[in-house]
Amino acid sequence: MVSALDSAFTSATFSDEETAAFFSDRAEITALIKFERTLAHVQESLGIIPAGTGKMISSDLDNFEVEPARLAAGYTKDGIVVPTLLKLLRQKLRNESANYIHYGATSQDALDTALIIRIKSAISIIEQNLDCLITELVSFAIAHKSTVMIGRTRNQNSAPTLFALKVVNWLMPMRRQRKRLTELIPRLLVLQLSGSVGTNAALRGRGKEVYDALAKSLELSSSDSPWHAQRDSIVEFANWLSLTAGQLGKMGKDLLLMAQNEVGEISISNPGKSSTMPNKENPVSSETLISLAAFCRSNADLINQTALASHERDGVSMAIERLALPSLICAASGSIVRAKDCLKNISVNTAAMQKNLVADRGLIMAEAAVFALMDCTSREIATELVSQACELSTSNNSHMIDELKALSSFDLDWEGMKSPESYLGDASDIIDKVVSEIKN
Repeated sequence: MVSALDSAFTSATFSDEETAAFFSDRAEITALIKFERTLAHVQESLGIIPAGTGKMISSDLDNFEVEPARLAAGYTKDGIVVPTLLKLLRQKLRNESANYIHYGATSQDALDTALIIRIKSAISIIEQNLDCLITELVSFAIAHKSTVMIGRTRNQNSAPTLFALKVVNWLMPMRRQRKRLTELIPRLLVLQLSGSVGTNAALRGRGKEVYDALAKSLELSSSDSPWHAQRDSIVEFANWLSLTAGQLGKMGKDLLLMAQNEVGEISISNPGKSSTMPNKENPVSSETLISLAAFCRSNADLINQTALASHERDGVSMAIERLALPSLICAASGSIVRAKDCLKNISVNTAAMQKNLVADRGLIMAEAAVFALMDCTSREIATELVSQACELSTSNNSHMIDELKALSSFDLDWEGMKSPESYLGDASDIIDKVVSEIKN
């Protein structure tokens, strides 16, 4: 084990195994060989390499496998695996075709395109899981659109809200992230083929023709210029991954706080256990979401350094991406899966929410009381009266509205002012609108 993402202990927690499969050494080798085979096939079809050569290369490399360990020494020497891999591939090819594999391409063309091929596969998994998560959050919101609870600001009781509105705070960022992903895909899933310094000079004026045909064959988008040193789309994707994990970390933090013993508004099925304290029910899934958010943010910061690529190609940027990007993709994808698991393993304790409302003794109705009193007096006087009532409620262990009634002579619906349901504003309309838009 080198990383928690490849540990037998922790990989299933901190990563998504289905996504991680695309970033194994073998998966990279497979994608590199796919690039070389497809390039040869396209070049043969365009008459750039001798007839039959592309077909021969593709046939000879069909199902050909290279043990990753055979590329290790080459990577240490060259900083990339492609030269050593090509040496092994040429040994496999017949003499007449060996000269035409990788024709006109440079190592980073193969590496970048192989990366994009694998990212494309990973995105298909991410999209599926994100769509499922959004659906589950919508169902959660619908189920709790009438569940009244204490709203908290700066970790203090503040005013009444609906649990479904808290769910909307988790849901809407995911909906926007889904839209952002769709928008960035055409900028990200782009073929790289431009030769040593981005001119495609080795293809003798036919570079654009080969590029377009190869992009079509690999079902990737085209770019108007080489992006060897233009890493902005990779950075954009890294930031998307970090933001997604970060928003899910916010959900995890809310759930963690609601699961605290003294709050008890969330119950966890199959919680984490202590080795010595049988009373403990640890919110491991929520903790995992928060931890993954921090990890992804750190890795995205590293990826942002690749924007400083030097000249036409930069080995440092290539190394940083190799160090940080696969783990970022797998961890962010894992956070989506863990968030789905988290929702499945929690239940909302409405009785505890009601108990906490009662225990608050009407203090969360302070804002409502100020605005009610302003119908009868100035805001300054209203605020002062409510402040006094709050202090008396705390010292006398009494209901704030009862103390306020005793302090004033106004004819108001004092009993109605005690009801949290009377001060929910547009909460129901917001929830209904969000749910309706997403479902439609």
